Amino acid sequence: MAKHSYLKFVIPLVFIAGCEKYKYCIEMEPCDEGIERKLICPDNLSEDERESIAKLYEKRIGSNIFSGRFKENLPNDIGGAGFYTTFSTSMGQMITYSERFRGRDDLNDTLEQAQLFADRSVDFIIGWLEYELGDDPNFVNLRAFCDENIRRDSKNVMIYFWLSNILKEYESSALEEIVMRLQHYLIERGYFSPKEMRLLTESSEDGEEQGFRLCRRLVADKMGYSSAQMVAERLVFLSDGKHAEDSMRRYVRTTDSFKQAWEEKKREENDPNAEPPEIDMEDFITGDIDFEFDIFSWSDSKIEVKLACKNKPFDTNGQWDEQVSQVVWLSSIAGDEELPTFFYASWSDPNGKYQEERFGRVVLSNKALAEYCMWRENLDEGKGKEWDSFILSLNPSEDLEKQVSSFRFSEDRQKQKELDVQESDLAEKPRKLILAGLRTKKEEKEHRETQTKETQSDKAKCGRAGEVLSETE
Repeated sequence: MAKHSYLKFVIPLVFIAGCEKYKYCIEMEPCDEGIERKLICPDNLSEDERESIAKLYEKRIGSNIFSGRFKENLPNDIGGAGFYTTFSTSMGQMITYSERFRGRDDLNDTLEQAQLFADRSVDFIIGWLEYELGDDPNFVNLRAFCDENIRRDSKNVMIYFWLSNILKEYESSALEEIVMRLQHYLIERGYFSPKEMRLLTESSEDGEEQGFRLCRRLVADKMGYSSAQMVAERLVFLSDGKHAEDSMRRYVRTTDSFKQAWEEKKREENDPNAEPPEIDMEDFITGDIDFEFDIFSWSDSKIEVKLACKNKPFDTNGQWDEQVSQVVWLSSIAGDEELPTFFYASWSDPNGKYQEERFGRVVLSNKALAEYCMWRENLDEGKGKEWDSFILSLNPSEDLEKQVSSFRFSEDRQKQKELDVQESDLAEKPRKLILAGLRTKKEEKEHRETQTKETQSDKAKCGRAGEVLSETE
């Protein structure tokens, strides 16, 4: 049935998985100037593609390896966009890497195109069936079924297919579940019985015959006939792929769009007797829709990314390799209509020497340091200098908890003095982060327990006060 490939638009058939054709490898390591990136391309990549990639890099090693240093924006070498961002402070830095590879991230447009594709397919089915069965007095029932039920259900099926492309990247069993959900959906809405669906999906050698038999049964049923045998002569066009293809081509020749294309061909060739144009069924059905019906295909391109990090990321969708201090991703590369392949990682790099000189130990690391860096990044220049001067003045021999706890920005202290009320405390966040780092794990646990008890005590007092007030009233 492969030669009737366009029938996949209108008749559920089989889905074929592809094999790996291209594999890209990317290795990255942070450096003083940003990040060093090396791309190893597949051997079978065309020279034109390699030349395009070479323009994005500083060096080309041999025919397949490219390297260069980049700051914030990573090169669009494979297709997509990537960013490497650092937030640096005297206490250390937070680094974030994120990159999209190919795919389509305009989700709204993708779904709109999929829905339009479903509408066009149903329009084609209705026109084709009307061409073959329109003179039957019961055709009005079949038309209504197609225009309402199939139109609605085909749109839902498209969403199921779209979801499968997303979920299969995260869970190996997701694709199987989506297929089962889809089968259940069609059974529940009366397209097939449970046995018919099982036979249809499990058939191999007679899959085409089984599929068309069920189509004939469905068409006869929706037209009000108790069996396909009652209208067997009228349903010959659904006997197999060859008959269906011939029928579709005859129908297409009766359409206005085909006639217009033929007239245009006559004008272009300046020949009133020009031969009719070739019929491309897929183009005829989809028209100008920017959507490929490639739902269950598998990408022929793979990518492996290795990112060196001094410390284990606190947030990533990659795998951490402790032995070599790398985050590793290995995935297929999304097709044009799929959700893009996406990698990310965030980690912190404490300035250990600086922190030890000020606090006697490293007090900020991992996510705590990341939160600190983000807070520091948002300070204006004046407050930034004031805070940095305060940190620089600290040393381990002093009562650090007392000094850190008492710090307030001069502007906040002035407001508190003038208004006799604490309206804002911009330094609250870093104080909490540093104080937590100063305490040992045991001390921090005791501190949290004390805070919890105090909070519960305050709530109890409020409750008792409320009871007294009620009694007074």
